[in-house]
Amino acid sequence: MRSVFRSAFALLVVLSTGLAPAVAAAPAGAETAPSPNAATATDAPPGIVMLVRRSQHVRAALQTVRDLSSSDSLSTTPVEIVVCGNAAGKLRRGTPLARRIEEGAPDRASVLACGMSLENRGIDPGRLTAAVEVVPNGLAHALTREAQGYLSVDL
Repeated sequence: MRSVFRSAFALLVVLSTGLAPAVAAAPAGAETAPSPNAATATDAPPGIVMLVRRSQHVRAALQTVRDLSSSDSLSTTPVEIVVCGNAAGKLRRGTPLARRIEEGAPDRASVLACGMSLENRGIDPGRLTAAVEVVPNGLAHALTREAQGYLSVDL
């Protein structure tokens, strides 16, 4: 699965820089099927999902969303940042990370906390900042989005 996330990240880099990989021409009469999750300039992905496990990666994901605003192909693509593991606990109201999300998350970015991670750490979801939505299982959510055609990145 890690190779899928690496491939998606490579695709994200290619799309955000405007570079197109070289593609060999198909023989005459040969049909080519589009590869799954392959986004083109005319077929933008429905969104981007970033699965993160460390608080510094949440900050990096937020910055990446801001940086993508200058990308021709991804400037308006919605982004979901799914926070799992220890970082989910850093989303409680009053923490530096929660304040950063409240004050500076781009409009097209949603921050989602993994409910399973919160439960495993004994954290009441009601203590999270209002800027964060809780999903029952962050990994399942990211995999569902990937199946829906979202670009996926694992940080």
